[in-house]
This record gives sequence, C-alpha cells and structure tokens, in this order.
Amino acid sequence: MKRLAQLLGLALLTACLSTTLAMPSHAGMLSTTEVLADLDGQADRETLQEFLNRDEVQDELQTMGVPALQARNRVDALTPAEAASLAQRIDALPAAGALSGSDVIIILLVAILVVLIL
Repeated sequence: MKRLAQLLGLALLTACLSTTLAMPSHAGMLSTTEVLADLDGQADRETLQEFLNRDEVQDELQTMGVPALQARNRVDALTPAEAASLAQRIDALPAAGALSGSDVIIILLVAILVVLIL
C-alpha cells in the first residue's frame, strides 16, 4: 500500500511538473512612451477621482440623483483617451452653469427686444 502511494505521488508530481514546463513565456521590452502613457493615465484618473471627492461636487451629484459610487465606477470605466481629455478640461469647465459669451449676447438681445416691444 505504501509503495502504491509513492508511485501515485510520483506520477502526480511528474504530471504537475510537465504541465508547468510546457507553458510558453513571452518577454518584451516596454518603451518609455508606453510606461509614461500608463503613468499619465493613472494621474488622469486620480485627478478625476480627486474632483469627485470635493464636497461641492458630491453635493451637486446628490442633487442630480447620481450616487457617488456610480460616478466613481464610470470614471474607472473611461478609456485612457477619455480620461485624459476630461482631466485636461476639468479645471477649465464652467462651474454651476456659468454663462458663455454667446449666452450673454442672446440674453441681451432678448432683453432689448422686450424693452422695444413694451
């Protein structure tokens, strides 16, 4: 019985070793641009996550009915290009409905028309 257990153990060990030795391995060089792109992508996501952690942003998300966890999940689901684009524009975006120049002109034209009509 002991001899059978030794033979079975040896057969099992041989089978395990033969499958691990047959696995191919691939090695390649990473370019500096690939490494930097990965680091930039992580930095962009961190910028977006920091933006979502702001109190005023969380209050606005809650007002809109968007759970904070869902917003974080959507940021994580962005492609690297989308995350980079949004992270670059995040500080330049208007806060809380700021008016652009064309919006001001349209409002002034409507106000002038109302004054002329009255």
